[in-house]
Amino acid sequence: MKSLGLVVREQIVGEIKEKADGANACFFINFNKVKASSLSAVRNDLRKAGARVFVAKNSLFEKAFNDLGFDETATLLGKETGVIFVRDEDVVGACKTLVDFAKENERLEIKGGFLKSKKVDSKEMTALAKLPSKEVLLAQALGGIASPLTGFMAAMNQVILKFVWTVEEIKKKKD
Repeated sequence: MKSLGLVVREQIVGEIKEKADGANACFFINFNKVKASSLSAVRNDLRKAGARVFVAKNSLFEKAFNDLGFDETATLLGKETGVIFVRDEDVVGACKTLVDFAKENERLEIKGGFLKSKKVDSKEMTALAKLPSKEVLLAQALGGIASPLTGFMAAMNQVILKFVWTVEEIKKKKD
């Protein structure tokens, strides 16, 4: 029969695996000496960005991520580690929230993480946070696609207008 502690640890590892498996990104942070009120505030901001903060023992994180095939988690663990699971498609929003909070609160350390299965470090996460949001990128793409069409339509409109003006002038001369 398993001890209660072992059952609880297995349950936590299973929960970590489930969250990591359904996440678009996993970011590792060190929140050592960060005030509880500040950590609570960033949790709320991350929740709005489609992300959740999960805290557990490093050994449980390591076991869960190793079971999922992420062998490079040992470098991301140490001290008090929290993992932010981003379920939303807009990973940039959660990354921006985290990087902005780290700028305001120097005690929070962004260690790195995974975007799907690609490992990223804290510098790459900072660069990711500088990207425009998903909505802005979509608007820019749509503008880029629509711009040539708008120019083409304006050119076609001018050809038609010139034809109409020419017909009008011919009509005036005949009268």
